[in-house]
Amino acid sequence: MNISNMQSLKLAKILAKSECPSITYLSEEFPVFWNYAKGCYVWDVDNNRFLDMNSSFGVCGLGHCNEKISEIIAEQSKKLIHGMGDVHPPQIKAELCELLLSTLPKDFGRVILSSNGSDACESAIKTMLLYNKEKPEIIAFKGAYHGLGLGSLNLTHNDFFRKDFQTWLPKLTHFVDFPVKAEEIQIVLTDIKNIIQKSPIGAIIIEPIQARGGVKIAAKNFLKELRLLCNENNILLIFDEIYTGLCRTGDFFAFEFEEVMPDLLCLGKLLGGGLPLSACIGKTDVMLKAWKASAGEAIHTSTFLGNPLICKVACFILNELKEKKYNLIVKEKGKYLKKILEENFSEIKEIKEIRGRGLMFGIEFHDKYKYLAKECMIKGLEEGLILLPEGPEGEVLSISPPFIINHEELDFAINKIKKILTN
Repeated sequence: MNISNMQSLKLAKILAKSECPSITYLSEEFPVFWNYAKGCYVWDVDNNRFLDMNSSFGVCGLGHCNEKISEIIAEQSKKLIHGMGDVHPPQIKAELCELLLSTLPKDFGRVILSSNGSDACESAIKTMLLYNKEKPEIIAFKGAYHGLGLGSLNLTHNDFFRKDFQTWLPKLTHFVDFPVKAEEIQIVLTDIKNIIQKSPIGAIIIEPIQARGGVKIAAKNFLKELRLLCNENNILLIFDEIYTGLCRTGDFFAFEFEEVMPDLLCLGKLLGGGLPLSACIGKTDVMLKAWKASAGEAIHTSTFLGNPLICKVACFILNELKEKKYNLIVKEKGKYLKKILEENFSEIKEIKEIRGRGLMFGIEFHDKYKYLAKECMIKGLEEGLILLPEGPEGEVLSISPPFIINHEELDFAINKIKKILTN
């Protein structure tokens, strides 16, 4: 690396001796250890500055250390940091649940709060199992990533995550192709219908745009076809919008683009603004059929359910997104991002496709050059960028910056990526 990394290397040695070895990848040139962040930028322990082009896994849409969020955390920490979520809930938990429902069509009427995206997907699985106990199996899609908890792991497709835990994974998930072209839709629908005829399918779960799967967008009208199929077979339709929800794609929710409503919606990432929060939101009739009123002992809960500190931040984020119409802001910046991506990369032979929506884009490389996505991640640090590869083999360079990024910063990032690819 051309940047200074002495302190990061020291910390890497400490972490190598203390953390489980399967978690953080460590080498002579990776990672940099963060020290502080503001807006779209991160500074590491060696005082190098980086433009965050992935919003820290899609979390910091409103920027790092948003001043209002920092104020809310400070004020709330003096009043109430922890509550007893399913016994003596904090006031703000009720306010957040009500606010979440106000962002959705009136059919949605119940919320399950949790700490991360994997938990939200497990809440959806449990809802499916309770809704129709005779139909415990589920259809998911190749390329899907729904988390790594043992429940949600059963919905995650990549064998890299699954293979060491197969003995504990029930054979209840059927994976089908994720269609990205119109001509693929009927083939996939036929496969799904064949599975439904042979197996007790209780739900279909899908990301409208696969994030870890390589920023793949479901073919136009496919979600509508799934909705019809689920209606015909009394199957729940679950949308995992942990990454795509809350304005990331230029709509408040990605399902609005196709005008298709799920039965259950999973949210996370941006919802907590950097604090651990997720939600599974369901249609009233589905949730009330599945879940019975508590008689004093909850069959699904957690210690930090409805944490008041986090709920207070989430209420601010939801109000901020709505009041400032961030969906329109993201749409405008997304159009600009698409324009400069196409202008700069359309002639680069190593690139197979550029695709995306809003501020969620992927640059896919041809198989022969798939290593370039990871190379951009490493060399991007030298150019002052934080980048991530996505896709089954890391063949897609992900571009999903904070919503507050400006045109000049987008230009800077794209020019640096072009420099890496053409030098």
